[in-house]
Amino acid sequence: GTGTGTGTGTGTGTATSAGSATVTAGGDSSSSTKTSPTPVEEGEEEEAEEDGKDTHFVSFEGDRSRVVVIDKKATVLRWLLGKAWQSWHNKVWAACQLTPICAVLGPVSIVTTLVAYTCFVRDKGLFLIPGITGVGLWYNMLTSRSPRVLRILAKDFDMLFNIGNMIVWACCLSASFGWDERTVPVVLAVMMNAFLMVLVDATCSDFEYGGSRRIFLSFTTLMCFSGLVLDQGGLYNDVENIVWVFNTRDGFHATTAEAWEATNSTALADDGNTITLHTYLRSVGNTRVLFFAVFIATAAWASIYHPTECAILKNAARRSVIGGAQEEEVVEVPSTAAGTVPHEGSQELQYSLSTYQAEQEDTEEAPVSQQLNDERMALDAESEATVNGLGDDDEVIAFMPAEEIIIPDGPKRSMLCFLLCGNHCVAKRVNDFAEEHKAWGGIPGFIGFIIFLVALTEVIPLNLTWVSVLLLPDTTRDFFKLNTHAVKLCISEPFDFMVPFATLTVGLIGGMASFDFHPGCCAGFICFDFFFITDILLSDADLTESVIREAGSNVPIYMIAFITFGSIYAMIVFGACPSASSQHQLSFTFFNSHVKISFISMFARFMTTPLIFLAKFIFK
Repeated sequence: GTGTGTGTGTGTGTATSAGSATVTAGGDSSSSTKTSPTPVEEGEEEEAEEDGKDTHFVSFEGDRSRVVVIDKKATVLRWLLGKAWQSWHNKVWAACQLTPICAVLGPVSIVTTLVAYTCFVRDKGLFLIPGITGVGLWYNMLTSRSPRVLRILAKDFDMLFNIGNMIVWACCLSASFGWDERTVPVVLAVMMNAFLMVLVDATCSDFEYGGSRRIFLSFTTLMCFSGLVLDQGGLYNDVENIVWVFNTRDGFHATTAEAWEATNSTALADDGNTITLHTYLRSVGNTRVLFFAVFIATAAWASIYHPTECAILKNAARRSVIGGAQEEEVVEVPSTAAGTVPHEGSQELQYSLSTYQAEQEDTEEAPVSQQLNDERMALDAESEATVNGLGDDDEVIAFMPAEEIIIPDGPKRSMLCFLLCGNHCVAKRVNDFAEEHKAWGGIPGFIGFIIFLVALTEVIPLNLTWVSVLLLPDTTRDFFKLNTHAVKLCISEPFDFMVPFATLTVGLIGGMASFDFHPGCCAGFICFDFFFITDILLSDADLTESVIREAGSNVPIYMIAFITFGSIYAMIVFGACPSASSQHQLSFTFFNSHVKISFISMFARFMTTPLIFLAKFIFK
């Protein structure tokens, strides 16, 4: 069912549920709830399962009790001016808006910088020009940001991860330039504007959040991939190719690529019990900027097809069961009613909140969880104070919960039923048998994992790594019961799913190649890849009633996975696996650059990203 409503002011809201959607507080706003037929009653459950009908629903919903409202004029600029200069705010605000001259000079300075890096410039001082001309754009964008939303973004993993990626890239490229004048446009033009693109959801500027947002995000994506190709292809002029070398005997030291290749013809040299690992500094920076480019590309895609939604800011959704065999116990949480804000200027805003609430509930077919039905749209304390202090002509920006999704679950919704071309009777019998005897797969899988780790060190024969296939029964059981609709939603997330999935797969391929594709080692790495995808990345797609009602925190399984992959990472990189040979390398020519990389180095570089995401899941 769909509905529309009107509100006051202007602005957008944060994404608070899977699939990310928002409702605007100003102008016309719309929201939708994905609906399905009403679930069967408890007495009909057994018959329904035999017919393959849905047994229950799972609701993915945001936190309605915390609607964030900010004053549109409460920007970084007003914070910088302070109370003594409040009377100057409107004049300075008008002067610091995104003017055409800044909107033009900013992109021109970035393009000029990338082109100039490919040319021989005798006077390096000329690079100060594009660096200075790029200041106006990011300064304009910074002054329009909301300090409160910036505080919210400061706790967001995606923001911290991508800003960290850009800092690493800027340091690696600047070190390759010898920290000369060419560093100035890297910091002032490229990096700072990239930072402000990550913080685009905090803007109070209508012009920037409107049509120009998608243009800036698309331009940033194009520049990131262009810079990546130019640098990795060896097209930058007068750049020192620095190599970091790690030796288990001497530690870290830096050298040039020419000196390294003259003294060592291989990427990894073994000398008895000593292992030496090297990596190119610019290659590390390029890997980081690649992740940033993928993130900005997904934000640009979202801003084009969902223009009223936040492109980057998202919050987690909670899951609750509707219907099913058991009645869910709900603890009523008191919340401020939508109409309790006393200020007269807030009445239209409260009407917008009430309208949105009614749109989510007023459907004939969509079931609603009791917890969601009892929870009213309400402002948090700081937002309520903001609304109470509004004048007649003041405007606010409201961040509201996103689209609430309701997914049916039953025998015909499982992955096994999908693989069996819709034979839900067989799928149900297999899934029920596997669930009843899950200990048969869990205990051997744990034993097989321990034997696999010990076999990698060759304390016992390496061929015993084949025992790792004992991990498959329990992981397959988890995979077969996943909900197909929820799996589709999970894999449609380019950054939260595709990035860890792709880096894990490439890293494990490098690990297999370093063992010369030993069959037992390959089987173990494939099993671990399957485990990570099913039990970590697709864990939200397990919509079985018992899992949602009875399961506790996922921290233990995330900690086990982090320790597991961290142990394998340390063992291979630091030489605890004798069969991980240094002679297996990947070499290719890309434009003017001849790239040679060992498979162990590939494993080490790409496996860091899944470990970072695991740390994110643990923290979240």
